[in-house]
Amino acid sequence: MIKITHNGRPFDPKRFARDIERAAIEAGMKAIEERARGAASSISDPETGRHADVFVDRLPGNRVSVRTSGSPAFARLLETRLGVGVGEVEVMSSEHETKHPKVYLAHATEDKAIVRPLAEALMANGIDVWLDEWEIEPGESLRQKMEEGLLAMTHFVVVLTPAALAKPWVGMEIDVGMVQKVGGESRFVPLLVGVEPKELPPFLRTMLGVKFDPSSPDRVKELIDRLHGVSRKPALGPAPKYVRPAPSGLSGWSPAAIEIGRHLVMSSKHAMLRDPIKTLDELIAETGLSEDDARIAVLDLKNAGYLWEANLRGHYAPERAMFTDFDEEFMPFSPQEDAAIVANRMLEGTERAYETKLLAEELGWEPRRMNSAICYLQRAGAIKDRQALAGGPWRAVQLIRTDETLRFARSRA
Repeated sequence: MIKITHNGRPFDPKRFARDIERAAIEAGMKAIEERARGAASSISDPETGRHADVFVDRLPGNRVSVRTSGSPAFARLLETRLGVGVGEVEVMSSEHETKHPKVYLAHATEDKAIVRPLAEALMANGIDVWLDEWEIEPGESLRQKMEEGLLAMTHFVVVLTPAALAKPWVGMEIDVGMVQKVGGESRFVPLLVGVEPKELPPFLRTMLGVKFDPSSPDRVKELIDRLHGVSRKPALGPAPKYVRPAPSGLSGWSPAAIEIGRHLVMSSKHAMLRDPIKTLDELIAETGLSEDDARIAVLDLKNAGYLWEANLRGHYAPERAMFTDFDEEFMPFSPQEDAAIVANRMLEGTERAYETKLLAEELGWEPRRMNSAICYLQRAGAIKDRQALAGGPWRAVQLIRTDETLRFARSRA
């Protein structure tokens, strides 16, 4: 008697057909992922000149979502390369970049003794200062260099002393600062040192001048706060959960979806698959959301590929996309920055495969943090990996360096 088996089990035509269908779908999905990442690899972001990360996430119903950390211009180029419609590639919120104020510091030469320490204090506190003695080298055009500084400034700061008010050159700088202010291109900040408002020219009297003592640490700190846009208003208390605005990196999600995502990533022990698994009732009880809000939030997260639902309906767990995006906002580390650190560490050696545990020990990271970085690298297609046959705290036991790893690291150099 001949027994026909398939995958070690008695042959079942229906199960065989399902396996074939699943294999075909899996091959098709991988082809879509490779096509999207292949198209992206040949495009440099027009706004940064670097390769942007492209994430291909699987959605329910055998669909995929293509997201990028690049600029809108990069997304439009990728859509053209893929032959899809405008808006099909989603632009994710970029990492928060601190924009330093740029100050043009106008003053009289006689006041260098008070201006130089002020400029140094501003520079030490994240404020980029244009000071003539730092910017103009012998033989360079004084007018051209000053124009460059005036055009690049976000704030025109003028130290108004009796000596400065008598200088025609300072008056010309003030004229430019006024024009820039009227055009909305920069802020005008007059600092009154040893002069009274009534001694100022008529136009300057209309400004809110600051009586300034450059020798006072408190007054210098107040100026630093002002240039950084720090408000003197008391801090606002937290809004109720149901009206709290989304963190800038999670714009587009409802407050309920953000609360569930926050709860899941902060409840996860190691950021492993199915870590944790929660029922809808547990999510409602642990977040304090209403049942309707929780149901809609779960549906939104699931449809976007951020939440996995078990075959036994009503049991949910975070997907890797949730760890990369929500960890960025709610955990004390950045998956994006950590992914770059891991990629660069892998490029320092000559090995092709690296033990995850050893890398984590070298970096001093617990599995929770390391696995979040691995999620980012996997989602960006920047590494290959080998999975563990037995249980353990690592999403992958080995990380394998590829050319994509090199490109990923170089784009962040």
